[in-house]
Amino acid sequence: MPTTFRDFMESALYDPERGFYSVREKTADFYTAPELHPAFGAVLADRVAVLLRRVQAENPGQRLALVEAGCGDGTLASQVARRLREAHPDLADGLRFALVERTRRDLTTAARRVTAFGVSVDACTDLERLPGFVGVLYSNELLDALPAHLLVKRGGAMKEIYVDEQGRESVGDLSTVMLSGAAAAIAPALAEGERHAVSLESREWIARAAQKISRGYVMTLDYGKRFSDLTPNTPRAYRAHRIESDLISAPGTKDLTVPVDFGAIMDAGRAAGLEPESYESLSRFLVDGGIESWVAAAAGMDASSYKERAQLKTLFHPDGMGEAFKVLIQRKIS
Repeated sequence: MPTTFRDFMESALYDPERGFYSVREKTADFYTAPELHPAFGAVLADRVAVLLRRVQAENPGQRLALVEAGCGDGTLASQVARRLREAHPDLADGLRFALVERTRRDLTTAARRVTAFGVSVDACTDLERLPGFVGVLYSNELLDALPAHLLVKRGGAMKEIYVDEQGRESVGDLSTVMLSGAAAAIAPALAEGERHAVSLESREWIARAAQKISRGYVMTLDYGKRFSDLTPNTPRAYRAHRIESDLISAPGTKDLTVPVDFGAIMDAGRAAGLEPESYESLSRFLVDGGIESWVAAAAGMDASSYKERAQLKTLFHPDGMGEAFKVLIQRKIS
């Protein structure tokens, strides 16, 4: 029986035995920001520290928590923990660090790596299992990896893409009434046969995050932009650092991703009590956070120095991650 593209994407990415994230070799298909250079985690930690101090000032005596959702094997979390311990020891001493990751193997590895920096660590496999807290929750390249429904305009009407067990696509009615609003909004902008991805799950995720944080901030770093009702959102497949147009074949061997609709995330956040604090490009976020000092420190004429500078510039240059990735900070007041 055919299943929605959303369910196909869920299985292709997260099947515990054959899913892409269960078998992925780091950097083989793409680089995440913390895999490029630890400066990313250090700058992020400094920006997080500013937010934590704001929360601390507004909630004296309250023990604060720092949560990374979708922590993977702890590459970023360990960079953040190291920087907090080295540059903000007063915060690190009293901080409760929480890690959320659906893959138990990675979660165990992440917890071990972060604990090595002398911070208290809680670990859970789902946001629902996370106790309520006061502090900061951040995620990096999490929402673009959440499964999404795939709509298509066919015969002038909005339909949904399904996939059968043989990997063949078919078209059917919308699987849930929750897609109706997004389908109606994008329909006038789509040509016949054109597709549009809708991530209901990312909106649900931000609402759950808002429920868990009683006071503080939610920071989302991800690939995407504010999509208008006139801009189709097209999913992508990545393998060996190349974009592939075929999303369906060889599930588990390629990364499937949907650019984050930050406008939808803001709307869902407002409905759940999160007010936008700032929204900017990753480039602006990193430059304001002092990443150029890391470039200066990598000065040298040897091959290793050149490589390091190139990696750093990829993080914030407009032709690298700088403009394609965005940073959204939302504030939960009560």
